[in-house]
Amino acid sequence: MGIDDRIQELEDKLEKTPVNKATETERGRIKGQIADLKEEKQKKQKGTGETSGYAVKKKGDKTVALVGFPSVGKSTLLNQVTNADSDTGAYEFTTLDVNPGMLEHKGAKIQILDVPGLIGGAADGRGGGTQVLSVVRNAEFVVILLDPEEMREDEIKSELYDAGIRINTSPPNMKVEKKGKGGINISTTVDLDIEDETIKQLMHQKGYTNAEVIIREQMDLDRFIDGLMRNRKYVPAITTVNKSDMLTEEKRKEYGGKYDLLMSAETGKGLEELKDQIFEGLSLIRVYMKEKGEDPDKKDPLIMTEGATVGEALDELPGDMRDRFKDAKVTGESSKFPKQKVGTEHELADEDILQLNLRHV
Repeated sequence: MGIDDRIQELEDKLEKTPVNKATETERGRIKGQIADLKEEKQKKQKGTGETSGYAVKKKGDKTVALVGFPSVGKSTLLNQVTNADSDTGAYEFTTLDVNPGMLEHKGAKIQILDVPGLIGGAADGRGGGTQVLSVVRNAEFVVILLDPEEMREDEIKSELYDAGIRINTSPPNMKVEKKGKGGINISTTVDLDIEDETIKQLMHQKGYTNAEVIIREQMDLDRFIDGLMRNRKYVPAITTVNKSDMLTEEKRKEYGGKYDLLMSAETGKGLEELKDQIFEGLSLIRVYMKEKGEDPDKKDPLIMTEGATVGEALDELPGDMRDRFKDAKVTGESSKFPKQKVGTEHELADEDILQLNLRHV
C-alpha cells in the first residue's frame, strides 16, 4: 500500500471516529499518523526533484506569491503592478510556469510571483500542485485572489492548509525539549483542553521518550500537532476579490465587509490600495539616511522590517559601518525628540531619518 492509500485509509477512519473526550486519544493518534505520512510524502517528493520544477531565484527586498484557481486574473494583476510580461487569456491554464515581476513601491523592491493556477487536489500533487505550493511556501507573503463568478475560498485555503502552509497565524506557543530521562513531563500556563495522555501518545509517535513539554496557549489537537511538525510554514496573507467591476451592489457590500480588498486588475481599480496592503503586510519600514549638513535621501530609502534596530541597519549598509560606528541621531516616530542620540539597540520606525556618526579611517 502506497503513502497516498495509507493517508486515505487513515482519513476515512478519522471521519468515522466520533468526536468526544472518550475518543480524543484515538483521534490524536490517527491525526498524528496522517501528519507523519504527509511529511514523509513531502520529503520523498523533494528527494526525487518533484518540487523543483518552479524554482525561482529570490530578488528584491521580499517575495510575494499570487495564489488562486486558473483564470482568476493573476497574470493580468502581475502585468499591472510590476515590470513583468506574463501571458494572459480568458481561459484556464494560461500560466504554465512561474512568472516573476518586480513591484517598486514606497522605495521597496518586492518580487511578485504569478504561480500556475491551483486545481482541486493540488496539495496531493494534482496539476503540478506540489511544485506550485513549494513556491508559495518560500514566499514571505501571499495574496489570495478570488473570482466572483466562482469564489472557492474554502478550497484554496484547504489546499494551502493541506500543504502545511498556515496563513495569518503564528507558530504554536509551545516548547519541546528532549531530556535524558524522566519520561514525558507536561507543563502548561493555561487550562488545556487536551488530555495529558493524548499529548504523551503524540509525543511518543514523534519519537520522544523523555522530554519536557511547555504549552503557553490554549490549543486543539491540530495546533498541537503543528507544534511538533517541522514542515509547517507560517506566512501572512490577504484575501482579495478580483473583477470587482462585475459585482452587484449587494455583493459589493457583502464582500467589502468580508475580504481585505475588492479590486479589478483589468481596470486598475484598487491596485494602489493593494500595493499598500502588501507593503504593510510584509511589515516593511523605510529609513531615510542622512549625511551631516545634507537633506535626507527620501528617493532611495533603506528598507527594513518592523522592529529593526540601528545595528541591523548598519549591517545592511555597505562597508565596515558597524566597526566604525560611534553613535547615531534619529528623527522620527521612534525618537523622543528630533536628532535624538542613540546606539545600536535603538528600534527604528517607518520614515525615521537616520544620521550616522562614524570613526574616520
